[in-house]
Amino acid sequence: MFFTLSDVMLLSRRTRNTPRSVSEELRGWNWNEPPVYPPSTMTLGVSDLTNGLCSTGRFTFLKYTGKKVEIKPLPGTSIHEAYAKGIETVKRLIYEEDLNGARLRTLMEDEFYSLKVDDLNLAKAVWDRIVNTYSAELDKAKGRSPYLSRDSLASMVVPFSVEFPLDGTLVGLHEAVRADAFIPHVPIIAEMKTGKPRRQHELALAAYALAYESMFEYPMDFGYLCYVQMRDGKLFDSCRLVQVGD
Repeated sequence: MFFTLSDVMLLSRRTRNTPRSVSEELRGWNWNEPPVYPPSTMTLGVSDLTNGLCSTGRFTFLKYTGKKVEIKPLPGTSIHEAYAKGIETVKRLIYEEDLNGARLRTLMEDEFYSLKVDDLNLAKAVWDRIVNTYSAELDKAKGRSPYLSRDSLASMVVPFSVEFPLDGTLVGLHEAVRADAFIPHVPIIAEMKTGKPRRQHELALAAYALAYESMFEYPMDFGYLCYVQMRDGKLFDSCRLVQVGD
């Protein structure tokens, strides 16, 4: 999930050399015809369809029948918030001044203390990974091309978007479903998860792919799953490419 330009180039090569396996009739741009055509005018979130909060589906039923259900913050919430805010802050700082890696590292340390999350230890581990990765990438990019504009520099250092919004209404999803990360060069949606791998996580990637295809009429045949965990105060991630099929 902490993608560098080298990571994106590798993903691009891997996806190009992997056969596709999605039937034309199931592409998101066929939203106006069965079987893609939504059976109801009600739109749902991706987690509603994949039972992200409740294995029985009862939470979704109560939510859409007007019942208020209290949910405790999940452990992954702090990780997601730190990830999205950290990546966003790196980009903002690159736009604001002419930085090198050491200066970015100093500013990011200061920025962390404005972050409001439930679990600061989890958030700090994610934040530190972001700082270490992109301060090094900044120096590398400036070393290769010292006269880049700040916009070009930001796109080379952080070659992806976080909290990427998709209008899923054409395929029965909410109008603003948000993917954890989006790499436009491939293209590919990436999702960060905590806990154990589940089949539903792969299904969520298919939902995002359908929404993307319905908007842009361009195929998305792959997703990227990254499982993040804290052990002994250190952040560990295990990521894999997922092929989206029928």
